[in-house]
Amino acid sequence: MQENARHQAQQDEWADGVLAWMSSQEELDRALRGALRRSPSQREETLARMADALRGAAQGLTVPGCAAAAGVPERTLREWLDIDASFAGALGAAHALAEAHGLRPGAAPTPAALQLILNAIRKGATGPAAASLVGISIRGFNRLRAEAPPVAALIAAAQRARTAHASAGRRRRRLSTTSGRAEYRLVQLDDPILSPPGQRHATVSELGEDATRRN
Repeated sequence: MQENARHQAQQDEWADGVLAWMSSQEELDRALRGALRRSPSQREETLARMADALRGAAQGLTVPGCAAAAGVPERTLREWLDIDASFAGALGAAHALAEAHGLRPGAAPTPAALQLILNAIRKGATGPAAASLVGISIRGFNRLRAEAPPVAALIAAAQRARTAHASAGRRRRRLSTTSGRAEYRLVQLDDPILSPPGQRHATVSELGEDATRRN
């Protein structure tokens, strides 16, 4: 019994470490931009998100899954597909690559799919809803959790992180309200896809994070 408890504690510690690492990766780009001492370019952010979507497609994610991997609403991803022919062609090619190598939605999940599921749970989604982003049914999600104890540990860690994430969000809102000051982020509007006409090089301050906030 004690051995089982010790093993479970070690697995929980490992899973919490993995989730902490995933969370720290989200701060990497911001830190690098800070080191360069310049405002982020909206074009750079859009291209980075497009690249995330392409990576997801190449690993067998559905269109909703690719949008989640890019941190944008599905509607935004579909707008990019309508507006940017090169991106549409690249996404189609990435999906074809995945298909050619047997990476289909609902098949055995890839590391990218598992990361997407964990991130979605950490940010408030239920397990089945998160799994549906990568084409996994509720039955498939429950089977994956039951047959792979490390995955179950990671899901539990994501659920614990979700509570911490929500608490941190409430704390930030309280601080913003009590101080009477809003938090702003400077973004360089140089992206023809997202910038309105006549403002391609304007610098604006937007409340909270920019319109293409990672979900």
